[in-house]
Order: sequence, then structure tokens, then C-alpha cells
Amino acid sequence: MLGIELPETDEPPAPLTYAVWREHWPALEQFLSLRTQWRVIAGFGGKEYQGLEYTALYGHPAFARLSFDEQDERLHQVQYIEAGALCVLNDTKQANSADDYISDRVSYEVALQLEHRLQQTQWVNDWHSAQQAEQALLRAGILIA
Repeated sequence: MLGIELPETDEPPAPLTYAVWREHWPALEQFLSLRTQWRVIAGFGGKEYQGLEYTALYGHPAFARLSFDEQDERLHQVQYIEAGALCVLNDTKQANSADDYISDRVSYEVALQLEHRLQQTQWVNDWHSAQQAEQALLRAGILIA
């Protein structure tokens, strides 16, 4: 009927169960709480899941109550789960996709932090140069305080 083949038996299939280590349980709960927060690109070629919406993670009360170090650790744990889910959701067959994804994301974050620090340094240097120029103009009598 409508191209859907029903199983021969009337019994539903047994649910799959998996064991989760105790130390990973909080990260799994956090990940599952974000189950509706996927960033998806849809077009004529289909859809592609890009990843979780991290603003939802950062604003989640369970995440906000954590210390900065715990937030950093939880973020990395959720990213590992996210990477595995992306491989399944996007039907990626590569064995190392999760590791590649995380490696790429870490490289991007490091580059972004470095760029941010360089901008801050440039701003401080520009401000310092402006202060020196102002002092020189004051000493020369060109600028009146």
C-alpha cells in the first residue's frame, strides 16, 4: 500500500538499548535537551545538517550553572556526540568523520581566538600611539588641553 511494505508479524520490533558510562550521562542529557536545535540547510538537492545551534546550548540553564572549566569540558563532550550524529544524519560513511569534524572545528576556534587577540593588540597599540601623539602635540603647543 503506497509503496510501504509492512512486516509479516504484528509484533513491534524490540527497542535497541545502549549502555552509557556514568561520566558521559550529563553530556548526553545536555545533547538530548538540544534535539530541536539543529541548524539545517534545505534546498533542491535535499537537506544537510550543519550542527547544533550553540546559542541554545549556552543559554540552557543546566549549562549556565556550570563553572567555566566544566562548560568547556561539556561543550567538547557535546561536540563529540554532535559529530557522530552529523555523520548519521547526513549519511556520511567516512570512519574518521567525527574526528575530522572535531579537529577542523578546534582549528577554526584556535584561529578565531588568535585573530581576536591580534585585533585587541592592534587596538591597544593604536590607542597607545594616539596617546603619544596627543602628548607630543600638547608639548609642542599645537594642542591646548
